[in-house]
Amino acid sequence: MATGTETGSRVDDAYEWLLAEITGFRLRSGSPLSENRLANQLGISRTPVREALQRLEKEGLVKRTDNARFTVSQLTATEVNDACDLLEVLDTYIARKASSTLTDEGAAALKGYVDDMYRAAANDDRASWALADQLFHRKANALAGNVLVAETVRETRRRIQRFWLRAASLQSRLLSCAEEYDELYQAIVAHDYAAIEPAVKKHIGHMRERMLEMIAAAAILLGDD
Repeated sequence: MATGTETGSRVDDAYEWLLAEITGFRLRSGSPLSENRLANQLGISRTPVREALQRLEKEGLVKRTDNARFTVSQLTATEVNDACDLLEVLDTYIARKASSTLTDEGAAALKGYVDDMYRAAANDDRASWALADQLFHRKANALAGNVLVAETVRETRRRIQRFWLRAASLQSRLLSCAEEYDELYQAIVAHDYAAIEPAVKKHIGHMRERMLEMIAAAAILLGDD
């Protein structure tokens, strides 16, 4: 019988494999995801495959059909633009609200996450960079104190971030992204409200560009119209 650690490892392995296949556009939009076929392909049981699919469902990368089966929920250029448009507005609001309520503890926490991004970028550590990014936004959301906006931003970012992070890593942009977060942090701690919106738009704009480039390249490769 497999231990809990072994089962968790198999879930992680299945999750990472599926994540790479989806964000690499090798599993195309609308592709059915059979638990049995994936389990046979990966040489594991259905349980870790199902748990991996459920994790990806929470991140918006797969969805369930009416008959409760999983399919790939791929990004389109329209979805990228819609998500980035929304993030530009809401991230600007959150950063300004966070700046207005900023404490010494909050400023130190944000600075620590930016420093973590620099270290992760230097080591080309995508997982650690993603964690620091997540914690930076979580802290900014907490400082802003608007639960509804924070939840909307979290769900929107979850939908696109995996694609963006893959694009940023492949194009060695983790360092420049850390620099963009540093610029935003500096504006927040300086209470420079006029500088916050350009800093947000700069980062989201680069995110938009990278993902649209990735989608366009995949369409050429796969022969999509």
